[in-house]
Amino acid sequence: MNEQADTWQMELTQLTWEFDKLVKANDLTTLNQKPNPEKWSPMEILQHLLRVNESYFTVFDQIIQGNYKNPLLGKLPFYGQKMGELILSANKKPVKIKTFARWEPTAGMHNQDLLNRFFEVQHQLSGYIQKLDPYFNQKIMIASPANKWIVYPLDATIEIMLTHEQRHLTQLKALLSSE
Repeated sequence: MNEQADTWQMELTQLTWEFDKLVKANDLTTLNQKPNPEKWSPMEILQHLLRVNESYFTVFDQIIQGNYKNPLLGKLPFYGQKMGELILSANKKPVKIKTFARWEPTAGMHNQDLLNRFFEVQHQLSGYIQKLDPYFNQKIMIASPANKWIVYPLDATIEIMLTHEQRHLTQLKALLSSE
C-alpha cells in the first residue's frame, strides 16, 4: 500500500478506536439525549457519519470494478481540486455546516443496532481504502453522492471523510463531557 493510504488507515483506526471508547463509556440513554431540540444527539451524529460514509461505497465499487464514469465537471481538474480544498477547509473549521438532506439522521431513539452498523461501516471504509490503493494518485475525479455538481479528486474524498469524522468526534467529545 502507498504511504498515504497507510496514513489514512492509521487515522481511521485511531478515529474508530476513539469513537468506540466514547460510546462504551456511555449508556444508550445518554447517547440518545439531545442537548437541545435543534442539535443532534450523539447517536444521530453517528448515524450521520454512517450515512455519509456509506453513500460513497457505490462510487468506490464502480471505481474498483472499472465502470465508474467521470462526472462532466470532473473534466475540469482545477475546479475539482479547488472544490475538494474548499470542502476540506470547511470541515476543519468549528463553525456549523448544514448537511444535505440525504445525510440527515433520523430523529428518535436509536439502539445497539446503530452502533453495530456504525462500526461495521468503519470496517468497510478501511477495506475500501485498501482496495482503492491502486487508484490513488491517478487524478480520478468523483461527484459527491449528495450533489452531482460537487466534484473532487478521489484522494481528497478520503481526506474529506476522515476530516469529517474528526470534526464530529470532537463534537461528540464536547457533547458527552458536558453531560
